[in-house]
Amino acid sequence: MRRLPLVMVCAALLLAITASSMAAAPAKLTVWAMGAEAQKIGQMTAKFEKANPGIRVTVQAIPWSAAHDKIITAVAGGTGPDVAQMGTTWMAEFGSIGVFEELSRYISKSKAVEKGQFFPGSWGTCVVVGKVYGIPWYVDTRALFYRTDLLAAKGFKQAPRTWEELRAAAVALAADGGFGMALSTNNYQEFMPFVWQNGGRILDEKGRPAVTEPEFIEALDFYAKLFHDKLAPIDSGGTDLFQEFAKGTMPMYFSGPWMINLTNEQVPEIAGKWSVAVCPKKKARTSFVGGCNLVVFRDSKNKDAAWRFIEFMSDAGNQLEWFGVSGCLPAAKASWDAAELSGNPMMAVFREQLDDAQAPENVPQWAQIEAAIQRRVQEACYGKKTAAEAARALEADIKAIR
Repeated sequence: MRRLPLVMVCAALLLAITASSMAAAPAKLTVWAMGAEAQKIGQMTAKFEKANPGIRVTVQAIPWSAAHDKIITAVAGGTGPDVAQMGTTWMAEFGSIGVFEELSRYISKSKAVEKGQFFPGSWGTCVVVGKVYGIPWYVDTRALFYRTDLLAAKGFKQAPRTWEELRAAAVALAADGGFGMALSTNNYQEFMPFVWQNGGRILDEKGRPAVTEPEFIEALDFYAKLFHDKLAPIDSGGTDLFQEFAKGTMPMYFSGPWMINLTNEQVPEIAGKWSVAVCPKKKARTSFVGGCNLVVFRDSKNKDAAWRFIEFMSDAGNQLEWFGVSGCLPAAKASWDAAELSGNPMMAVFREQLDDAQAPENVPQWAQIEAAIQRRVQEACYGKKTAAEAARALEADIKAIR
């Protein structure tokens, strides 16, 4: 019996050591990142771990081509990550079926994340039926790339500011034997800004198709006539846009900020002969906004750690650092005050465009609607249907989808 106190002391010490060891074990956070971001995010996760020594991050690289199916498989098997990079057009599809954690309660207590710090169009991609399922990570938008020298030679002292000026500039530039601009017949990201600029939409407030409204039909008619009148190439598959831009045969096009460095690298001979401008206006200058958000999977066992990671990645300074690492545009508006962005005239154009940028309707069936839009727009561009006929066919498509 005299030995009992010693045994109890040893047992207590052992329990204390075990408890201490368990307490010291770091939380393990799994992050799914897609594409090129997966190869570059290590610098940010290392910085996060240094600031949060109780958390260890494992990044799993997922190819974009396999990401959608992998998410579905993970949901069915309960094998999802804690945090994932999510394309903006997938938010509604997965958010509506309960894949992601709703984040309002985290946001309400956070000093690092709040709606007003992000661009409105980007924040809107995170909201599904009034609930917040993600936080913007990075954004992209489209602006007008144009040859300043060739436009000046045709009497245009600045980039086209309106639809009328855009068409007039395209007519003048095409007179030299090339095209006035490059456009796609089957890319909704190029077409939809024209709809928004004219006050059009895909769905009304009740989720019914709105594509037979005059604003949509007018936008489609304007867009299709650029191809009918040979101001844009009807089939540009396989075209080297950089070379066509340099030769002046496609002297205007709409694209994102990544094209700035690529153009300088691919065709340095036209340095100083081109620039970028915000989209031409009809009723507005609205452009497309895309990018990626960060989400927490509902089945995560480490939701608090996952939220800390999202808060870290949402910090304006960290978003600016991520821009330096990846080239992805910050979703936090404060990041754009830094000289790296505000001091670059071309990047300043994209900053201005982000104030008038919109995402597609955040509905679960968007992927099917997107495919239908591209099919009907292409029919109008090829002259197989008038704009009104294509719009009515699209209306029937959407009714069948929804």
